Amino acid sequence: MRVSSKGQVDGDGFARQEEAINQYCRAHGCKVIRWFSEQGVSGTTESMERPAYAEMLSLAGPATATTVIAERADRLARDLMVSELLIQEAQRRNIEVIEAASGTVLSNCDDPTRVMIRQMLGVLAQWEKTMLVRKLREARNRVKRETGRCEGVPSWVKQGKFPELESEIRRMMGRKLSLEQIRLGLNRQKFPTPTGKQYWTKGSVDQAVKMIKKADVPKYASAGNTVNPEAEI
Repeated sequence: MRVSSKGQVDGDGFARQEEAINQYCRAHGCKVIRWFSEQGVSGTTESMERPAYAEMLSLAGPATATTVIAERADRLARDLMVSELLIQEAQRRNIEVIEAASGTVLSNCDDPTRVMIRQMLGVLAQWEKTMLVRKLREARNRVKRETGRCEGVPSWVKQGKFPELESEIRRMMGRKLSLEQIRLGLNRQKFPTPTGKQYWTKGSVDQAVKMIKKADVPKYASAGNTVNPEAEI
């Protein structure tokens, strides 16, 4: 499973992908041996810089599992060349790669038609990503022309939605705790995330810290209370 940005880690991306894979497994009598997830990894990142994918291939084999299932081809990669390289690495290890949404065996190289379908899926994924980036850029430019500014959706910090949560994170930031220490503290006190999740991840803490710093940089700077999210006690 893969999401391309840290902001998506607490979204429904992983849950949706997991359900699609489970549905495929139930329909085809498969059993999931282990889940591998890439958090905040771009679909254009090459395999050598994707530790979760590399670990998965290194552990797969006759004694464990010989099939890899992804929700869709674009969860492997959104760049055609990167996708082909990832699949080639799986092929060299005799590992089958399947797209759960369509049931396509992406690693099949014996049937020219299946190879064409796999490559077309890669082309479509790359095109969809390019179009999405273009649409977002055009939308931001249009808003900026009309209003003179474009800051996106106001954060929950600026909206003042969770004052107790914000106050507690600020307190821990003031102590210059690391992201991991803040995460443990919030989970220990059972603070839900702004999206309603029960547990905080390092990515969700990082996002919250950045929102707070962005919303109130002058106040912190004047007080000399700068934050080092990576500081360790």
